[in-house]
Amino acid sequence: MSEMTKTESMKMCILGGGGYLGQCLARDLQAEGHSIVMLDLNFAIFTNINVNWKNVKIIKGSILDRTKLEEALNGCVACFHLAAYGMSGGASLNEKMTNLVNIGGTNLVIEACIKAKCRRLLYTSTVAVTFGNEEVFNQDETAPYLTEFLTPYAKSKCIAEQKVLQEGKNGTLETCALRLRGIYGPGEIRSTQKTVDMITKGFIRATFSKSEPCLSQYSSAENTSLALRKAEISLRIGHESPTNGNAYNILDGGEAVSNIGFWFPLFSCVEAPLPTFKIPYYFVYFIAFISEWLYFLFKLEPLLTRFEVNLLALTNTYSIEKAKADFGYDPKNNHCLKATIQYYENAKTTTTTMTLKKQALKTTRKWKKEFLLSEQFWSKLITLLAFTLITSFMYPFLSDALFVVERNLTMI
Repeated sequence: MSEMTKTESMKMCILGGGGYLGQCLARDLQAEGHSIVMLDLNFAIFTNINVNWKNVKIIKGSILDRTKLEEALNGCVACFHLAAYGMSGGASLNEKMTNLVNIGGTNLVIEACIKAKCRRLLYTSTVAVTFGNEEVFNQDETAPYLTEFLTPYAKSKCIAEQKVLQEGKNGTLETCALRLRGIYGPGEIRSTQKTVDMITKGFIRATFSKSEPCLSQYSSAENTSLALRKAEISLRIGHESPTNGNAYNILDGGEAVSNIGFWFPLFSCVEAPLPTFKIPYYFVYFIAFISEWLYFLFKLEPLLTRFEVNLLALTNTYSIEKAKADFGYDPKNNHCLKATIQYYENAKTTTTTMTLKKQALKTTRKWKKEFLLSEQFWSKLITLLAFTLITSFMYPFLSDALFVVERNLTMI
């Protein structure tokens, strides 16, 4: 595993590569010398992720499109399946779409990998396949799958994960599933930016939890990319790889952190006050329940779903020892928001600079407008026009005089 950067160049496919995690992974794979193919419906712009786009084959499309899938996987030795629908909010409650993309789409990905002879398939799953309504403490991968789910998204990911792992156990592919919880990082949209938006809009004025202390772990994009790459290297061994056919908890290491307190450094960064009071857990859970029904009835986007409430209000911590043992997962910068805070500090400076430039431009325009309407401007304009008129009238006489002077000087 220590020879990650010394491996030969390979062609690898990232499904759902247009998002934050996909681009982080692409950048890191490129740094190791691999060529990348990306398939996604959209490709976001992250100025802080330096992907060499000249060396990326971009395919715009869905994993539901067999033709696009086959094009993306052609010649690839590994496939990172990051594509999914309904990770949060109202979309996570949409059973039809989550099943179509997360289950049906994953079936198509498996078929396409087999057809393209792309042997290694790495699937990004979620801790929601084993965590729902009950607190869990240092839960490992032996925990049984849930039978009742708070969201269709969680259920669809559970079914898809099992399908992927079964292919590894059958020997048709080499597979694994990495279970994530709350991807974060500088510029990340779904967890980090959403939290910042809620802070700045004043939606997080209180905390809520079922028990104290309420702890969890998060999955940094940096460590998730590391885990994906190390797991892929382990699968190169083939069917006998210890990673093949297994699921892994992939979260930051070290001590667990406060579910909501983890984000407190961002409050100071965006100059927002810390939460000052606590709301009962069951009250927030009930509000989320009502919000979900409003979504079903009127398509009103819920601020939080019941599952999202539980992620924040129930202790849910996980063991990462299996990933360490099977493919050498060694997370760095655990639960560190330093780079994220620097990102927002830079953004704040950039915003301030842009604001000053806009103010300067506005002042210049105002000055120009006032000057054009001033008596001084019109006085100077009239003087200039008069001078031009007189000069043009006298030009023939001045021209003759200059000619005489020049002729006399020549004779001398």
